[in-house]
Amino acid sequence: MLKILLIDDEAGIRKLLSISLRSEGYDVITAENGKRGIELFEQEAPSIVLTDIKMPGTDGIGVLRRIKEINPETEVIVITGDGDMKLAVKSLQLDASDFITKPISEEALSVALKRAEEKLKIKKRLKNYTYNLEKAVKEKTGELEKSYKEMESLCDITRRTSEKKSLGEAFDFIIDQTKNILSFEEMAPLILNKEKKGFVKVNGYRELSVEDREGLVSAIALMRHPMNIDELSASGYPWLKSFDGYESISLVPIIKEDEVIGVVILLAAEHIVFSRKDLRFLYLMLSQVAGIIRRIALNNEKMKELENKVKMFSGYGGIVGKDHKMRQLYKLILDIAPTDATVMIQGESGSGKELVARAVHLHSYRKDKPFIVVNCSAYPQTLLESELFGHEKGAFTGAIHRKLGRFELADKGTLFLDEIGEIPLMSQVKLLRFLQFQKFERSGGMETIEVDIRVIAATNKDLKKEVENGNFREDLYYRLNVIPINIPPLRVRRNDISLLVEHFLKRLNLRGNKKVKGISSEAMDILMRYNWPGNVRELENIIEHAFILTKEEFISGQSLPLDIYFIVNKEQKISSFQENEKKFLARVLEEYKWNKLQVAKKLNISRSTLYAKLKKYNIHSSK
Repeated sequence: MLKILLIDDEAGIRKLLSISLRSEGYDVITAENGKRGIELFEQEAPSIVLTDIKMPGTDGIGVLRRIKEINPETEVIVITGDGDMKLAVKSLQLDASDFITKPISEEALSVALKRAEEKLKIKKRLKNYTYNLEKAVKEKTGELEKSYKEMESLCDITRRTSEKKSLGEAFDFIIDQTKNILSFEEMAPLILNKEKKGFVKVNGYRELSVEDREGLVSAIALMRHPMNIDELSASGYPWLKSFDGYESISLVPIIKEDEVIGVVILLAAEHIVFSRKDLRFLYLMLSQVAGIIRRIALNNEKMKELENKVKMFSGYGGIVGKDHKMRQLYKLILDIAPTDATVMIQGESGSGKELVARAVHLHSYRKDKPFIVVNCSAYPQTLLESELFGHEKGAFTGAIHRKLGRFELADKGTLFLDEIGEIPLMSQVKLLRFLQFQKFERSGGMETIEVDIRVIAATNKDLKKEVENGNFREDLYYRLNVIPINIPPLRVRRNDISLLVEHFLKRLNLRGNKKVKGISSEAMDILMRYNWPGNVRELENIIEHAFILTKEEFISGQSLPLDIYFIVNKEQKISSFQENEKKFLARVLEEYKWNKLQVAKKLNISRSTLYAKLKKYNIHSSK
């Protein structure tokens, strides 16, 4: 059980972290200040020290210096605030293991502790290696130098491989570190996939064309030690024929906790037999980084699955669409997201203005901060100002306590002002002042409050016309319209309708207690010919309506709302309204095998109304 010394002048933090650390199996001792922490360190000799950087008296930097003087092997993790990055960098320069910022997340603390433990293990191994090597130096000075090189490479590779993001980068680094110890012309890493039925692609390394791939996979899964060309030839593996162009082949398995996760193949044109010690070194080195390689491989597979899903829907930040107009929109979002420029999103109702605003926020450096939405059309002028700027207690009748406005709540994040065209002129003046100075006062208050937010506005109105008509301030319009985004209506990107339908059906299938495979060609034809005044939101509602009503595997035209069906047919001028209704009733009756009670429920009308329509149109069963 590792012993941890926790030093923090805040009792609450000491208590919470102590409980968390003990639940993870650590032996925890605590100190309320730096002086007491150093005393406990000398008495208890903990392996890891977790210290706050800002404390009265001896601060975290002083603690770090003293601990490193007493025992340089101790791993020290410092806790900093958001504004303490210079001190955090200084602590790293003084050989701190890591730093974490307040508020402390369990994930960040766990990662820092795991790194510290890994460094302790490496130091322990290094100490053991050093002891053994110093003992052997009297006998074989040359052997000592080579082994010491190998040991340094082993420790360095373990540490630095963990920093790599892809398998290709990891193996590039491994090759670079081992090429002076092992002489080979080519290294071919073969990493088993999650199901252990094939291999994960390693970028930058050619995929070997193996005739007996299943045999190779099976052989790798059973391999427990390195095998040289002579041993491989004696085993008579059929898949060796795939390597006939090479005189020398050596296989070194990558093993994590007795589980083979892959193999490294060393290839050379000339006959080379590596010494057992050389192969053993590579075997140990790969065992050290096996967990890292496995993690990267699994992450790569997950990313590939995610990319496939994204490609399936051609979506972006919750927005679905692959039309060229949408691709231009995605590019614009990526271009403007990293900036603090004010954005004006214009588009018809239901076209996805809030989704675009969220996408801009999620791709900005403010993504971990608040995204606050205000629907400007939902409040009268007095309430809107209170909602935006907040108010002090007693500012008006009913103001029984102080209220923080949306501007304060969005500090460091993004404020989305939806339906900006509905803001009254008096409120427009206050909004303009805020946009100019990022300062405001609460209603009934004297204190000037300064915040750091990005403003994104949206409207379905033509603000230029509103300016011309005197309903919207021209100076506010230009202040908001720094970066304009125009969302195309659904009717001008009809190719996206099928993608959107598939997206909505997948979501409904996951949420509901039935499965609908898709939509019939007749229903899709109706959707493609409809004009979509309500855009994507209207399409989503229609699909949900049809999903609830349909009893088949595919949504038919009869499951769509009646008004959509009739509007489309009216536009096509096929026949009169009465003829459309007659044909529609006949189709529904056939679908339900002339069960009039079910037909009435389906159409949401009474049986008497249904009978009246059947009599009116002289509709009779042919049976």
